[in-house]
Amino acid sequence: MEVILSIIGGSCGAALVTGAVTLVQFLINRRDKHSGKADVQNKALRYIMLYIIQERAKQHIKERMISLDDRRSLHHWHDLYHNGLGGNGDADALMEQVDHLPLDTEHF
Repeated sequence: MEVILSIIGGSCGAALVTGAVTLVQFLINRRDKHSGKADVQNKALRYIMLYIIQERAKQHIKERMISLDDRRSLHHWHDLYHNGLGGNGDADALMEQVDHLPLDTEHF
């Protein structure tokens, strides 16, 4: 009888450990899938924001002036891109050029 109880107890223990390991593996895989998707979305958002910053900055550089509101708006976009999403500094040189543009005072 003791042998049977030992076998049953060991089997139950093994089943619990196997179930716990399976559950942990499932949770890790689930987290990895979600974080991978979030990483891709974050990267896509960075590219979109960089594109917007580049196009708007190039437009103002071509026009050789910028309004105060447009400059402020570009700085907000750049701050979100660089600090919020971890942008790599690709827009820094453009923002420096934007900061040196004269202000368009006719369209306040």
